[in-house]
Amino acid sequence: MKQLLCLLIASAIIFTSCKKDKPGTVATLTTTAVTNVTSNSAQTGGNITDDGRSGITKRGVAFASHASPTVADSITNDGSGAGSFTSTITGMNAKTIVYVRAYAVNGSGTSYGNEVSFTTSDGVPTVTTTAISDIQPLSAKTGGSISNDGGAPVTERGVVYATTANPTTANFKISSGTGIGTFITTLTPLASQQTYYVRAYATNSFGTAYGNQVQFNAASANTVTDIDGNVYPYATVCGQSWMTRNLKVTKYKNGDPIINGLTNYNWFTSTFGAYTFPDANINNKDTFGLFYNILVIKDSRGVCPTGWHVPTDGEWKTIEICQGMTQAEADQYQDYPGRGTIGAKFLEGGSSGLEIQKAGFVFIDGTAPTTPGYYSFNEWGAYWASTAFNADLNWYRGFNWDNPNPAPIARGYIDKSYAMSVRCIKD
Repeated sequence: MKQLLCLLIASAIIFTSCKKDKPGTVATLTTTAVTNVTSNSAQTGGNITDDGRSGITKRGVAFASHASPTVADSITNDGSGAGSFTSTITGMNAKTIVYVRAYAVNGSGTSYGNEVSFTTSDGVPTVTTTAISDIQPLSAKTGGSISNDGGAPVTERGVVYATTANPTTANFKISSGTGIGTFITTLTPLASQQTYYVRAYATNSFGTAYGNQVQFNAASANTVTDIDGNVYPYATVCGQSWMTRNLKVTKYKNGDPIINGLTNYNWFTSTFGAYTFPDANINNKDTFGLFYNILVIKDSRGVCPTGWHVPTDGEWKTIEICQGMTQAEADQYQDYPGRGTIGAKFLEGGSSGLEIQKAGFVFIDGTAPTTPGYYSFNEWGAYWASTAFNADLNWYRGFNWDNPNPAPIARGYIDKSYAMSVRCIKD
């Protein structure tokens, strides 16, 4: 009997030791409905109803702009253990469909709840900043891309920059139109070898959004400063030192103000010098300078920085001949057809280094004297010479005239009916 009892006990031990535990499984869970939706955030969560006989080591929600998000996408981390939990998700773009699934991790793997989706509300636009390129003396190129208008039209876009981090529209600002999409702009003026911080921006009725910040060091440059504090690079070409950006000063050399021709100024009858903005847009001043009428050019107080002057007709001829014109071509009136084909050398990116800008010009019709007509912005440039043709007319130069290729350089004379750009040359 004792032997039988021992045999039964041994059999029980063997049977017990051979019995296998039932294997664990991934967790079972559901995703909570989304609430409190804003333009870039929302509240959701999940409920883990079965931990799969293995402890939940991590839980939260996965979310993305595509269906079936996983933990490889954006996630929240909302602790561990079974039961319900709440998640706040952030960082989405305005007016965008977002897909959400709760997730849970245990010893058997990762499982997901049902998928829910929602659309973020209207808000500020979504903006990224373009990397800096083409760093030149006093200038560099950048821009931005607006991928989402936030639910309201983009009424202004551009870039802001400063010598301190996180610039805003209260710092230097260059506007670049409206609407979504990609744009490129030129930062100017820049101080030699200065560190700058740049962000693209976009504004709609909900507010202003900024892109990522980029920074760079401006190139070194030869520069000259006018009485307003504007800084211009200059280049020495054919023995002459020329400013390589258009003049934008609002005072004469002695500090007297030049009249703003957009405010209560009669262009056709006035006896005072005046300026206006390229394409009638004040935002073009930093990039394209200002337009001046002939009375500014003739004024004895001078408009260029100290030690500089508006080039004479002869000085224009000197650099034209140096760049490839013959004397006969340089002496030719207008451009039909005898003033050569070297105009492209003078334009931005051309081999002369003068970087002539195509700001256009202003024409004032005597029948509507207070309403200047603005022409050829970004098409051709018109520049004064200080040399008078007669008491009422001065010589000028026109670049990219009628946009022929290769381009001649127009030489003519005009009167107070026009306002044009100025480049200064060193005395």
